[in-house]
Amino acid sequence: MRARAISGQRLADIVTRPAILVTLCVLAIFRAVGFLTLWGRAYHNDFDVFYSAAIAYRHGLNPYTVDLTAIGQRLGFHLGPLRHSTDTPFALLLFLPFSFAAVPSAHTIWIAVNFAAFAAALFLLLAPRFSGLDLRMALVIAAFAVLYAPVTEDFLFSQRQTVILLALVLVMRALQRRREAAAGLLLSLAVAYRAFPILMAGYFVIRRQWRVLIYMGCGLALIGAVTVAMLGLPVCIGYVSGMRFAATAFWQDPANVSLHGFLDRFFFYAGGPAPGAPLRMLHFVSIVSAEIVILALTVWPTYRRRLRPDLDRPTYALWVAASIILSPLSWIHYLVLLLIPFAEIAASGQRHECSSRAAWAALASYLIVSLSRLLRKPVVGAVLWNQGIKFLAEGSILALMLGFFAVLWLATDAIGSAASDRLERASLAADSPGLSASQGLAARS
Repeated sequence: MRARAISGQRLADIVTRPAILVTLCVLAIFRAVGFLTLWGRAYHNDFDVFYSAAIAYRHGLNPYTVDLTAIGQRLGFHLGPLRHSTDTPFALLLFLPFSFAAVPSAHTIWIAVNFAAFAAALFLLLAPRFSGLDLRMALVIAAFAVLYAPVTEDFLFSQRQTVILLALVLVMRALQRRREAAAGLLLSLAVAYRAFPILMAGYFVIRRQWRVLIYMGCGLALIGAVTVAMLGLPVCIGYVSGMRFAATAFWQDPANVSLHGFLDRFFFYAGGPAPGAPLRMLHFVSIVSAEIVILALTVWPTYRRRLRPDLDRPTYALWVAASIILSPLSWIHYLVLLLIPFAEIAASGQRHECSSRAAWAALASYLIVSLSRLLRKPVVGAVLWNQGIKFLAEGSILALMLGFFAVLWLATDAIGSAASDRLERASLAADSPGLSASQGLAARS
């Protein structure tokens, strides 16, 4: 059954009117300038942990196992509960040069590098020649991207999801140009830097793009060898301890938007700190079942659309969203990567190939996370937090799930061009036993 075509065309016409477009662009420019003037954040999370970990390594300590609190205090930091590095060894290696500059200078350079990555990612993602958007809509989406709450979160916490965004957009563009080797190597950089993009490999497995996976494996092997040679094997092995610490220390924070973290909190609210054996078993079964469901919802449309050549943008975007949900630990700033699905939804909407539910789910996701990220205990106070604000703060995981379902509906709702429909029929025909080799070849043409 075909879904109804996008009903938000009137909204698109409104936001691209010159007055509104100019207003959005001015607001986005002010926000971007704000990102580049965050000097006071140099001594706050999470830059303080990055810098302290690098200093610890330079003094012969393992930043994944040593308590960084004392080092941070000598540098003027207050680390709080984040006492160990949780970075990948490759990320630690890349940060080391920043530790040779004074803290304020290092932070300024760090923000500038991440801002440059963000600007490049937006250009490659939204420029009309790449995205299919017209210029006015591209400018509108770019302005909304700069104003997107997780982007603000990323810069306020001196994070680097903008770098991962750039890497995943570059993988898309490499695939569009049929440069599978480059795509695999770029993906290996993203995986080595932040680990969780390894889930993107599922997209290539289902599409049987083995060349991408081979080059990704070779890239990871090369990066791993260089990292071990530079940092030493004991430090690299210590990363396991750092990740274990992160997974056990921060699951109670609603800003952790991973599916695993959300279900941990749900069962904690239901059973308290010492649940009985039946509830613990139900907890485990629920996590496994929920993750299998998300994976199945991601795999099925990818399989159905696997014959589309080079790059199937809706299912690629779907795997981006799934990788955030299925990561053992995800934060609000990880939602920066949802800009890839949102851009694809906007482009499909302009081609009248996007269902209304996909468009409105994306809009709801954008708005909900803008509100929920402000609902933090230090902001609202302990009294309001304990009286129920902590439950409203779970809106961030709701925003992530809405973003996931938005791009899922984009990929599954039967609103495509005639060429796409022919490819889907070819996929079904190729699966039938009576199809000859010559028919299959003709169907792909």
